[in-house]
Amino acid sequence: MKRLEDGKRNQVRADIISVLKARIKDGALPKKETPVEVRRFNDEARAALEEDGYKIYTLTGQSVASLREAGREILSVDSSKYVYNFDTLTSRLSEVAINPDRLILPNTDNKTLVQQEKMIKQFSIELGKKIPGVEAIMGGAPNYTDLACTHLDATDESQFGENYIYDSAISKTPTVNVLVALVGSFHFYPDPDGGMLTLHWRSVLGWPYDFVVPLVVPKA
Repeated sequence: MKRLEDGKRNQVRADIISVLKARIKDGALPKKETPVEVRRFNDEARAALEEDGYKIYTLTGQSVASLREAGREILSVDSSKYVYNFDTLTSRLSEVAINPDRLILPNTDNKTLVQQEKMIKQFSIELGKKIPGVEAIMGGAPNYTDLACTHLDATDESQFGENYIYDSAISKTPTVNVLVALVGSFHFYPDPDGGMLTLHWRSVLGWPYDFVVPLVVPKA
């Protein structure tokens, strides 16, 4: 029985490594996005998203490092020692939409990265049927930090605070080996809604309260 469990664990690990290597080969990560015009929703998609309770924000190519330099209280591990220094990666230049009342994709914690990507792909398909011209993605760590700061400015509310039991958003940004970056509220800090924590997560096994937070973007 133990050999069978070890075999399954090793296969999951191999699948995760394969996904991360494919992303790196394709240049999806950790390459910085080339500055281009901000991608925006068309009028029909914008109206449908807002009617469905989504809030639309604009990401402006910020990195964790640049946000921290601007005075944001963002706490993180020192990623400079990793192969991929995610503190210097920039967010996309695009409008994104989130639904504050349905921020997380249910039942996506305690799942492997491969499982989570399948779940968000299915969510994106269903959303696209309902609202043409949009798709849902799992963003990189810079997208979530930029979005959380923008959301805080607009609403004076933490995107990852006590309303969400301090849940964390799993990102697709690799750090080292099979670990990927998380973005969430730093709930051990004296002021839990005063800062965010960017850390890493072992994607082979999954972890409680580390959910997929779908980012709805204009369809490519």
